[in-house]
Amino acid sequence: MEQQLNGFLRELDPRPSDPVAYRVVTDAADAEITAWVGRRIAIEFTGERACIHCGRRVKKLFNQGYCYPCFTTLAECDLCIVKPHECHFHKGTCRDEGFAAEHCMIPHYVYLAYSSGVKVGLTRKGRELKRWMDQGAVAAVLLAEVPTRKIAGELEMEIAKHLPDKTDWRRMLRAWGEPDVDLAAVREEVASRLPAVWQRHLLAPAQVRRFHYPRGAAEEPNLTALSLDKQPRVEGTVTAIKGQYLLLDCGVLNVKRHAGYHVQISLES
Repeated sequence: MEQQLNGFLRELDPRPSDPVAYRVVTDAADAEITAWVGRRIAIEFTGERACIHCGRRVKKLFNQGYCYPCFTTLAECDLCIVKPHECHFHKGTCRDEGFAAEHCMIPHYVYLAYSSGVKVGLTRKGRELKRWMDQGAVAAVLLAEVPTRKIAGELEMEIAKHLPDKTDWRRMLRAWGEPDVDLAAVREEVASRLPAVWQRHLLAPAQVRRFHYPRGAAEEPNLTALSLDKQPRVEGTVTAIKGQYLLLDCGVLNVKRHAGYHVQISLES
């Protein structure tokens, strides 16, 4: 095996391409991995963990890579990040008003995507492609633009009365081809059902964006979840990459879940 990369893991970095191009990133370096499909790799966890924000060495990480002090104080770790409709900025209790100004009090999109099925989601304006690729969506379309993250969360909750807002990762990793629904038609149906107060935020019908992901032979993926806590060394052939998942013939590694883990990644020469 030829050593390729060492360091504390970060999330996979997808780039728009056909198929989507991926880089694996650590605190020290990064490497293009799209061409790793079909090749054998070894990922070894050295036992060290470090906060992805402050770099503190710790025994346990929270919220995909943060030490406990950062988890309990950073705005990006607050509950309102995953539940935007519960934003408490207006109460004067925001953890970081500067963060809010840069990430929350700016235009957001509400969209529909097909990953494990049709779902509703939201993202900052201009970040939609990365959001869709991170979720492993094979198709996505914009629905509305609103001025803040909180309002986007409220609209998402309204739509979630009829559509899911979560992704089933196992179903997502089985969905590689064209969606079995007309996403543009679903968009129009959702738009027509919205109460009048939301109609002014709707965007003009947009083209459905489609994504293909690096994949080897079209075989049923091995969806055994791999954990570096339980299995510090993982070795196998890369069969595909999708969302934040590295698919191997021995199972699936959620790279983002292991952010902050110190690893040595080796690629067969």
